[in-house]
Order: sequence, then C-alpha cells, then structure tokens
Amino acid sequence: MSKCCCNNNNDVKFFQRPNAGICDQCHPAENKMSPLEAVAMCPPIGEPRLLTMMAPAVFDEIGLNLCRTVCLNELEDVCRCNSRDYTDILFDGISKEDLAEAEKIQLQVVDIDFNFNNDDCERYSDIKSSKGNPNLSRITLKDIDVTLAVECISDCCKVTKTGMMTIRYLGDEESCGHDSCTNPSAVTFDLYTPYGVGYKVEDPEGCCKLIKNINYMGFIGDDKDATGYARETGAFNTNNTIQQGISAQALAKVIASNEDCFAIGLTLYIKAIYFVQYKFKHEGLTIPPKLSPMDENKNNSCLDFVCGDLLEASIQPLEVGKNAKTLTCSNSNVTEDNVGYNNNMGQKFGPKN
Repeated sequence: MSKCCCNNNNDVKFFQRPNAGICDQCHPAENKMSPLEAVAMCPPIGEPRLLTMMAPAVFDEIGLNLCRTVCLNELEDVCRCNSRDYTDILFDGISKEDLAEAEKIQLQVVDIDFNFNNDDCERYSDIKSSKGNPNLSRITLKDIDVTLAVECISDCCKVTKTGMMTIRYLGDEESCGHDSCTNPSAVTFDLYTPYGVGYKVEDPEGCCKLIKNINYMGFIGDDKDATGYARETGAFNTNNTIQQGISAQALAKVIASNEDCFAIGLTLYIKAIYFVQYKFKHEGLTIPPKLSPMDENKNNSCLDFVCGDLLEASIQPLEVGKNAKTLTCSNSNVTEDNVGYNNNMGQKFGPKN
C-alpha cells in the first residue's frame, strides 16, 4: 500500500470545506465565482435568512415524587453547633422557632447532592448501563441531600424570616423520615441515554478519577466570595448551567404540618440532554422594554438620549454589503444643563410612556 504524498513534502495535509451554495450574494449566476466568495465571505453554513443554532435537546425525561416528614427536634442549626454529623440541618439565620411560628412555609430547591462519590460509605448512588441495552442507563439513587431556600410567611402573607435547610431523602431504614412507600431507602429507574452520560472529577487533588454524575440545574451562581454549608467541603459549587448527559431539576412544597412536624413533598425531573444543531429563521432582533426618568422637564441632548431608543447592533448575522443603522440627534451641543443633569443622581425611573 503506497504512502499518501503531500504537496509541500511534509506531514500536513490541507482539507478544503465546501461552501453552502445557497447564498444569493455569493452565487449570482451558475458556474461563476462572485467577488464575495473569492475573499471568503460566503458563509459555509447557513445564509442571512436561515441560520444554524445549537440548543440543548431533551431526549428522555422522567418524573418522580418523594415525600418525607421532618420534625423540628430532628433539625440541627450547624451555625451554632459547628458540626457536620447531622443529616437534617438549618443554617443561614433560620431557627426551629421561626419554623414553628410560621403560618406558611415556602420552599425552593437550590441544590442536590446525589451522593455519587462517597467511597467512605457503603450507601451511594450509581449509574450503570442497562443489561442487554447499551442505550439505557440504570440509575439508582440513595442518600441524596436536598438544600432548600426557606421563607417563613405570617398570617398576613408577609415574609418574616428566610434561611436555608438541607434534608436527606432516600436514607436507610434507620434514618429519619424513612417510609417504604413515600421515602424508601433507594429508587431505581432506566433512562434513554444514546450519547452517554456526564462525568465529574471524584477527587480534584488526587488521581483525577472520573465518575458518572447527575448535573443539578439549580440557582447557585458563580460568586467566589459566596460560601455556604456543604457536608464535605463547606462550600457550594455553581450549578445554574445546562450540561450534556443526565441533568435534574426539582420542586418542593410543604404539603402538611402541625406544631412539631411538617411533610415536604419533592418532585424530581431527571432528563437526558444533548446539544444538537437546528436551522431557524432569523426574523430580527428583540427590542427590550426601556426605563425612562419621570417628572423631568429639562430639554437637552443628554436627556433626549436617555429618554430615546436603546442603542442596538443592527447588522443582521451573515449580512454583507449593508450599513448599520445610526442614531442621529437633532441637538448635539453640550450645555451646562447637560452637565447639571448628569450630576443629578436623584432621578426616579419608571416605564416609558
């Protein structure tokens, strides 16, 4: 078998990509190369009216309801005792008394630790390929820790106290809140994952072993100074992003309560998500609503600009040979009134009339 030769007598071979062949500006006539195509301005993918978009597509999804009872004497305020030995905890300023005095309790799930990398414990969640079908992943969940943002609401519908709470679902038979019907020791289900699952580093400071993982799409932002309680590291990781593989979302609600205990229902949505390219029609840019100052009678160019339309990037994607729109002002002179307005920081802003 002969060896492939290259023109430049080296190991680099140049590959040429074809043009889309559907752009009117690049192909004014058949069998003729236009000046735009000659200078590599013809889009290789898409055209000014039909572009490609990469979006996360949900290939499979299941929903699961869990419910467990939480008693006030089972909760521990870790900010006071500074201990990590409890599975049901309070932190960020909320107390048992606040929960007991609340007329209603509103919950938001901000984070879930699915317990995939706990080698020190016999109980941990797992993802394996289903027997006889490599396109299915068999998921087993155990000892998941759900972190909730808590708002205590009075009988006048006022928020009296806010804080955070982490409680454990799917604990063993000896754990608090265990119930074989509503909060069993484990759940197992299959999910269609034709392009695989997501991974994470088990120990970033160790041998960098990769383990399968469920990404929780929560509400924790990327703030380097923000730290909270986590059982192992003492800090929460950013989780408000979409990743390829298996992802989850959750909702929580207090469905029953008395003086000492309340029941929290949890809905889990488990999804198989992959990024896929689609074609879409470009119909123009959106125009967001704009705030304008109220009760202002001064007339100057700076005020005209603040009250006027928003600046926008008006060149359409892949458009060639067209000029962008420009903002023209009837009066561009800078006066003392302009400076006075710029230094006035007491303006009130409201919707544009």
